[in-house]
Amino acid sequence: MLEIHFQPPESLSPARLPLLTLALILALHCGRAGADEPSPATGRLGAIVDFTEENDAAVGTDRHYTQGARLAYLGGDNQMPAWVLNVSQALPALGLDVDACRLGFEAGQDIYTPENLAATSLIANDRPYAGWLYTGLVLQRRGATGAGQIPVLENLRLDLGVIGPESLAEDAQVWFHRKWGEHWPQGWDNQLRTEPGFAVRYQRAWRLAWQRGAQTIADFIPHAGMSLGNVDTSFRVGGMGRLGWNLPEDFGIQTIHSLAVPDGGRLLDDDHHPVGFYFFAGAEGSAVLYTTFLDGNLFSAGPHVTRVPFVGELQGGAALVLDRVEIAATLAFRTREFVGQAGNDGYGSLVMKYKF
Repeated sequence: MLEIHFQPPESLSPARLPLLTLALILALHCGRAGADEPSPATGRLGAIVDFTEENDAAVGTDRHYTQGARLAYLGGDNQMPAWVLNVSQALPALGLDVDACRLGFEAGQDIYTPENLAATSLIANDRPYAGWLYTGLVLQRRGATGAGQIPVLENLRLDLGVIGPESLAEDAQVWFHRKWGEHWPQGWDNQLRTEPGFAVRYQRAWRLAWQRGAQTIADFIPHAGMSLGNVDTSFRVGGMGRLGWNLPEDFGIQTIHSLAVPDGGRLLDDDHHPVGFYFFAGAEGSAVLYTTFLDGNLFSAGPHVTRVPFVGELQGGAALVLDRVEIAATLAFRTREFVGQAGNDGYGSLVMKYKF
């Protein structure tokens, strides 16, 4: 079998990807460029930065998708280089009246393991050890449908990174287990081999809101999209419902595996920023065509399992919305992802936003 071995140049070491992304975030926020027109439908939004931490310890397990972390940044409405704005305007609208565009960056790491962390040999019938370290670009377009004037959000993302030992997943997990006095996993010698990872992701979401006076008390946010790449090739459809007090005019909480990144921000044209809170619940179904974390390396032979083609996920949680800070906690439960999996998996997700 043909084997291709990928060795990233030292100057582009994966360990530097989060630092590079942070530098781009600071450069974008401090060196604002491009158009600066208000969004007609919802007002002009400022920049936001969010950090998402996910771990299956929240549901009492230590297996499969066991840890994820992501830092993401979205600039303010239309605050981007002119050529990026021109690219956005050239993209097909597909029935969307675009009010505002936002450019963002992200960096993150995912960690996957089998259930038995004490075994040193390959466990052929369980998810292989794997790590994914990445950085990415995000383009968001916000507006409304031409006919019904329903608020719409589009996300287009390009994630690039590395899979294998250079993802630093082993280092991160072993350090964490030692830090907390736990037995560290013994089977990382059997992880997926080094290769580049990529995914192009697209999602469109719609927001149907219900108000009581000036307050939004409930909404429903259906979404649909797809991903293409060795990290994830899938089609997805789902929705989220929210109920609370002073719901923000955004499109809900996103986990790391969502096709979208968190949106929202402060309305720069309005000095009134009310406190709010809400509860939410959602579901998503995925038709998975390929993922290297189950199917094995794309460019070489290695550990793999038989993927289940249709996967569902249920989510629920609560969020607190302040002037500049928003905090949300989610519990998610996912159906079996591969043949022979002993049971469904779950994880907890904590999202913290800061609004400039």
